Amino acid sequence: MKYTPFHQYRISQLALGTIQLGMRYGIANTTGAPAKEEAFSILDLARQSGINTFDTARTYGRAEKVLGDYFARNPSDEDLVISKFKYDWTPGMTLEAAWKSVRSSVEQSVSELNVSRVPLVLYHKGPDEPMEEVLRIVPAMIDRLKEEELIACGGISVNYSREAGSVAEHAAFEAVQIPLNILDQKVINDGSLEKLHEAGRIIFVRSVFLQGLFFRDPRELTGILKEASPYLENLHALAHDYRLTMAEMAFAFIRDLAEADSLVVGAENASQVQSNLALLNGPELPESLRAELKSLAADVPKPVITPGMWN
Repeated sequence: MKYTPFHQYRISQLALGTIQLGMRYGIANTTGAPAKEEAFSILDLARQSGINTFDTARTYGRAEKVLGDYFARNPSDEDLVISKFKYDWTPGMTLEAAWKSVRSSVEQSVSELNVSRVPLVLYHKGPDEPMEEVLRIVPAMIDRLKEEELIACGGISVNYSREAGSVAEHAAFEAVQIPLNILDQKVINDGSLEKLHEAGRIIFVRSVFLQGLFFRDPRELTGILKEASPYLENLHALAHDYRLTMAEMAFAFIRDLAEADSLVVGAENASQVQSNLALLNGPELPESLRAELKSLAADVPKPVITPGMWN
């Protein structure tokens, strides 16, 4: 397991996404959230395998509570917990109005996680909130959360490549979480990923498997996701030609990006953690395959790569 230094912490190259521990999540999830003891076994295996970075949020059902109970039973100085906060933005919102909501949210995270302060908190940006408002409000919120010793470090979780590039120049955002996968490479193509890296930001990548879409049978997709069928068929063909599984191809493409510090990947059970760890040590992709994947991703319709539009 590789680690990236971050202040007094270390960030594991593979981070455990915990939304599946708190609620049913993902288009391929058929089991829902695991029972508490099963969730603990997932966390045990992750820790034993070198994963020390856990991604959660207030909006992930009971995920923060599960983590907090686990940490209370199994304390460690090595863990880096990432949580997220939101506020109900309204036009012309004052900083004080935002602060009241932000402070309450983060105080709840501190309580649920059983920590004295959250090591890293990201602003959980909504898809429709103007970035100019985010840049006006959120840096001030992060600074104040630090002053009140509710968090150690701050950052942002964004939805689109244009948002990622706009936060690189703001020192308050020490870490940025972005969606990136073999069908959604916009953050690479427009230079935002490189810009963040050059600015010294810690980069977390989520949606490596596009919320499980890559594992669906293209012939069984319905509704708006039918648009994804030809792209999935092409991906399956490429994986077959290069003698890879879909998971190996999708994971390695992101893993081997020099700019990606940590891949946030969830798990519904311990066997999925083991599978993800195996992918971490899998073979590199040939440059010819990377080039074909780049070409394939050039014209993917927005609804296919935007889970928020699937319903």
